[in-house]
Amino acid sequence: MSRASVDRNRFIGIISGLVREIRPWQWYKQSILLLGLVFSENLFNPAAVTNVTLGIVAFCAIAGTTYISNDILDVEEDRNHPQKKHRPIASGLVPIPVAISFACLLFVGGLAISWYLGALFLLVVLTYLIQNAFYSVFMKEIVIVDVIIIAIGFVLRAIAGVVAIDVYLSPWLVVCTFLGALMLAFGKRRHEIVTTSDPGASRSTLSKYTEEMLDQFLVIALSALIVSYSLYTFYDGGMWMMTTLPFAVFAAFRYHFRSWIA
Repeated sequence: MSRASVDRNRFIGIISGLVREIRPWQWYKQSILLLGLVFSENLFNPAAVTNVTLGIVAFCAIAGTTYISNDILDVEEDRNHPQKKHRPIASGLVPIPVAISFACLLFVGGLAISWYLGALFLLVVLTYLIQNAFYSVFMKEIVIVDVIIIAIGFVLRAIAGVVAIDVYLSPWLVVCTFLGALMLAFGKRRHEIVTTSDPGASRSTLSKYTEEMLDQFLVIALSALIVSYSLYTFYDGGMWMMTTLPFAVFAAFRYHFRSWIA
């Protein structure tokens, strides 16, 4: 194979690795920004939809920055993980200097869009970045706190969606988003314990959790979420919101069911 072909294949590999590093399959998390759009009944407002779409793009860029940063910081742990060892940085496909440069481009682009959406939106994004930095540096090593910090990240996304369209921020939206994220995070921790032969090697806090403990946490979060969402629909949502309650309950129980059979 010629040197040109080798270089071309190497370049293509790095580009595909960078795309994988920003986790496009996890961009669904930014859909939390749509909550404010839906519950404020602005779903068919073109200006509001445009602002939220830009907000989602900004958060995708910022999230990509944090994913790359975390993978650089966790490169040794990832190499001991049965799945994460195949990530582009951990496997060596993407050199760390290239990853840092790409993260800087994403960071600048995300902040530029955030500034365009207003000072409050930019403040939420900066708070999200600080929260991620604390998580990456030391909070991910603290049992329960690691999950709470993840849930706060989802709350910040929900707040950003409200700020982007300048509507009233309901406390119920904050509470329900927080509890929903807690439920998802505890379920993920349980899945990791069940499917990983040596959980502590891939994530230090997993050695301190047990299946029984996570089952209890999961049930508590799920119960609190259903009660909170029910109160939200009856006291702050209106008649149309009440019709969503059966679907929300089904989704919560379905997630719990899936976490048990995983």
